[in-house]
Amino acid sequence: MLKLDFKIIIGLIVFSLTIQSCGGEAEQDETITTEKDSLIVTDSLTYFQKKLNDDPANNNIRYARAKYYVDEGDIDLALEDLKEVLKRDSTYHKARKLYADINLSMLQLDTSQYHYKYLIRKDSLNPGPYLGMAKIHAALSNYADADVYISKSLQLDPYSPEPYFTRGLIYRSDYYSNNPYRKDRNESWDIAVSSFQTAIEQEPNYYAAYIELGVMFAEKGDSTALEYYNSALDIYPESIEAWYNKGYYYQSRGEVDNALDCFYTLKSIDSTWYKPYYNLGYIHLIMTDEYDSAIYYFQECTKWDPTNFEAYNNLGLSWEKKGDVLNAKKYYQKAIDINPNFQLAKDNLNALM
Repeated sequence: MLKLDFKIIIGLIVFSLTIQSCGGEAEQDETITTEKDSLIVTDSLTYFQKKLNDDPANNNIRYARAKYYVDEGDIDLALEDLKEVLKRDSTYHKARKLYADINLSMLQLDTSQYHYKYLIRKDSLNPGPYLGMAKIHAALSNYADADVYISKSLQLDPYSPEPYFTRGLIYRSDYYSNNPYRKDRNESWDIAVSSFQTAIEQEPNYYAAYIELGVMFAEKGDSTALEYYNSALDIYPESIEAWYNKGYYYQSRGEVDNALDCFYTLKSIDSTWYKPYYNLGYIHLIMTDEYDSAIYYFQECTKWDPTNFEAYNNLGLSWEKKGDVLNAKKYYQKAIDINPNFQLAKDNLNALM
């Protein structure tokens, strides 16, 4: 059974569907025009279907529709189109690359590897398949092999940010691993940081690289993390991830007002996400001793995440702080009902018996 490195998988999936032109192939995709000012919007699927009705063997149109399906999240339909394209023309490298990318995003590593290796044999000047192979080896924790493929990809396209980002994920994962053969843990840290920074140098709006750098510096308690989170927010002002990470950084350092501002902002961006409510409850319970506010926010948390046993335990603790033993017992028991192995709630409940 394959052992996957899930510390690195998420970062790889985010970028595995990047659509790249194969080396030496001119793009021939159909362009869909949207005229926003006049509100005349072309129905993309109708357009594609009309074109295919007129010319069923048009692989360019079918490939363009597959990319549209990917953008819309309709992966199964995209795969159907790509299979049809490759059935008609096995040398349509762009379609094969996208097919491999989709399979990588689904963690179908054997399938994606087969197609990347095919492309390397048939289209050796295309950096994309080398990067795909690097991601597969990274997911399998074969970091040395992954780095070899990254180097090959960069030899063909030294200005692409994604290989540097992938290298950053590899060395970040190596830094946090318990690999006894690592020569220098700090070296892994330095390479990870340098790689993410190089990705940003190649693409200044590389949002994910800012987030990764923010997380790494935050875990060291370095305020440089805030600079990276703010850079991410310059790109995506309503990024839930960046606002949450920024708020948690402030919370972990006891900067209550700044943390509250971040979590209030998060709540306004997405009022249905449970996490900011949990953090707001925690701050009011533990850091400001405002138990009524803590109860309110933990209740909001459980409204959107009914199985959050930690929030129920904290509701019990909030009521206990207010001197209401009956409510405290009720919520401790609720936490235990959801998670019978939650020892903290058991201890809290037993202390009131």
